[in-house]
Amino acid sequence: MTMFGEAGAGPRVPGSVASFLKIFGFVMLCGIVGPIFLVAYFLIDQPDTEWMLWTGLGVTLLDVAIALFVARLSIGGQRKTARLRTTGRMAVADIRGLEQTNVQINDQPLMKLDLHVHGDGISSFEAQKRTVVPIFQQPMLHRRVLAVLVDPATNEFEIDWQATALLTGSVPARFTSSEDGATYDMTGRTEPLIRILEVLRQHDVSSSGSIDLRGNPHARRAVMEIVRAYAGREGSAMTEPSPGDEPMGAIDPSTSDSRRSVGERLGDLDALRDTGQITDTEYAAARQRILGSI
Repeated sequence: MTMFGEAGAGPRVPGSVASFLKIFGFVMLCGIVGPIFLVAYFLIDQPDTEWMLWTGLGVTLLDVAIALFVARLSIGGQRKTARLRTTGRMAVADIRGLEQTNVQINDQPLMKLDLHVHGDGISSFEAQKRTVVPIFQQPMLHRRVLAVLVDPATNEFEIDWQATALLTGSVPARFTSSEDGATYDMTGRTEPLIRILEVLRQHDVSSSGSIDLRGNPHARRAVMEIVRAYAGREGSAMTEPSPGDEPMGAIDPSTSDSRRSVGERLGDLDALRDTGQITDTEYAAARQRILGSI
C-alpha cells in the first residue's frame, strides 16, 4: 500500500442466474458427450440406438446437477465475502500450527492452519481452517500472521490475502503526507496496519496498489492519526519523500526534485488546489516548502 490511491467499489455479487449460466456453460463443455448422444439419437434413424437417448439424458442431467451445486457454493462464498466486508471487522490471526494435507486442488496445496484470532471489537478465539494456499503466497506464512475478516457475532471469518501481504511486509506500506512533508514507512508493522485496514474497510476503500485519500477526508484523517500516533510512540523519524516513495498518480509537488523546476512544482501545486485534491491549508504549507527550497 502506498497512500494515496483510489477509493474502490465494494464487492460485487453477480446474479444467481448469470453465475449459474457461466458455470453451466463450462460444465456442458466438459460433459458435451451428453448432448451429442441426444442429438445423435434424434438424427440417426437406426434400430438399437435407444441407449443413446438414456445415456444422453443421464449425462446432461448430471451436468445440470453439477452446475447447480458448484454455482450454489460459488454464490454462497461470494455472499459471505460481501457480508463480511459490510459487517465484519479486520483482525489478526496468529498461525499456531501449519500442516500439509497431501491434497492438491488445481496443482495448489491444501493446507490446514491452526489459528488464534484476535483484534479490536472481537473476542479472541481459536480456529482451524483448511484452505488452498497458492505457491506464490506460501512465503507469507513464514511470518506466522494473517489478516482476516471476522464476523464478531458468529466468529465466521475468511483470510484476506491482499491485506496479509501488507502485514507480512511482502508489500510496502508507505504513507505520504503533504501536511507533514514526510513519508512514514509502516511496512510489516502489524498493529498500525490492521487498524488502518479496518479504517479503509469502513470507508469502502480498496487496499490494493496506490491509494489516494485526499478525496476522502474522513478516511484520510483517521489513517494519518494512526500513522502519526504509531510513529511518535515508536520514535520513528519522519523523512522527506523521495521519488521512489511517490505513489503513482499522486506526486507531491512540494518535494524537491532536481529534474523539475520551482515553477513546474508550483504549477502542479496550483492544479491540485484548483481541482480540490488538497485543502487551502495543505496548499499553503506545500507552497512554503517549495519556496523554502530555493
